[in-house]
Formats: sequence, C-alpha cells, structure tokens
Amino acid sequence: MEDFDKVVTFHTHYGALTFSRRYGKGCTLRPVPRSLSSSCGTAAYVNGDIAEEFIDDYVEGIYIKDGNGWKRIR
Repeated sequence: MEDFDKVVTFHTHYGALTFSRRYGKGCTLRPVPRSLSSSCGTAAYVNGDIAEEFIDDYVEGIYIKDGNGWKRIR
C-alpha cells in the first residue's frame, strides 16, 4: 500500500469521483480516515501539491499528514 501525504474530503461521492478522474494517476479513493469526518465518507489520497484547478465546490477539506494524524490546510 502506498503512503500518501494528503487527504481530500468531499461533500458528495460524485465530487470524489470527478476529482479522481481529473487528478489521474497518483490519486486513490478510499474511506475517510477515522480521525476525520466527511459528508460522503469517501476521500482522495494524494502526494504532492494539489493545483487550484482541482479544487471546486465539491471539495470539503484538504488535510496534510501531521505525525500520526491529519491537519486541515484548506
């Protein structure tokens, strides 16, 4: 299993699927980590920077790995 440094949460499953298709390789959809909460329960796990073009009204939050937890950055 790959190790990702960012988690993106969404308001809807449609938003998660759209983000994943647009982001392409390097993005994996999985359940939201237990320590976070999300409207739809699906999160995108990514590495590196996320370009503004991928952030739309469907994005609920963006979190960066902070030790063993997650810190909200957007």
